[in-house]
Amino acid sequence: MASSPEFVNYICEQLEGLGAVRSRKMFGEYMVYLNDKPVIIVCDDRAMVKTLPCLEGLLQGRPAEPPYQGAKDHYLLDPDDRDTLREAARLAEEATPLPKKKTPKKKEAAPPDGPPPWDIAWPQQMKPALSDIGAWVKNPLFEALTGWMADTYGVEPSIEFSRCSMDRGWNVKYKKGSRPLCALYVREGWFTAMVTLGAKQLLELEALLPAFSAPFQALYERTPPFNGGKWLVIDVKEAERLEEVQRLILMKAKPGKKKA
Repeated sequence: MASSPEFVNYICEQLEGLGAVRSRKMFGEYMVYLNDKPVIIVCDDRAMVKTLPCLEGLLQGRPAEPPYQGAKDHYLLDPDDRDTLREAARLAEEATPLPKKKTPKKKEAAPPDGPPPWDIAWPQQMKPALSDIGAWVKNPLFEALTGWMADTYGVEPSIEFSRCSMDRGWNVKYKKGSRPLCALYVREGWFTAMVTLGAKQLLELEALLPAFSAPFQALYERTPPFNGGKWLVIDVKEAERLEEVQRLILMKAKPGKKKA
């Protein structure tokens, strides 16, 4: 299974502040670059780094496996361990030479018709309000979910800008305390929700899986596990998908107490 752009975007966000971060799709998977040097390969929603000598002390004891058949072993990184991920990327960047540049081919100019991309319409220096994002999505399911989050958990979203080329632009993240609940990625006419479930929550979900839709069950089966959990990326285009996203979020955290 190919990695999801949302997972690649998350890895890029974890590295922000170290230098110029970007990603590139290669052979169906992705490479993450730091200062134009390839440092992390993302394969089947796994973040991996070469077993370089400079990483032995930092990643001692971490599992190592090939990212794809025929490749050499790479250290498997925990995407949620931000400090270790950043240090591994920094050390790998220092030990990796810049790749030789190829002469770029001339690109044809993009047609002027159609709306501008999301990151162009709302660049980094122009932070949108939640209502602006809803107006761009143009789908009542987005407002239904954000309203439900406010009513159910009483939390305000964090609107953050991602510079990752896979999903560049502003996105919406919800947390309850330090616990992430979900991340919403902007599309025109719909949106994508990413919900991360741990091992304990997966046991609950697997018991209830027959009550979920066939498309969701297929998504669940093709999503590879990571550290006993799964990163579930759901395109919300129908009310049924919205309801399933809500059910997943409720598995992560109980609703907040409503004020009298």
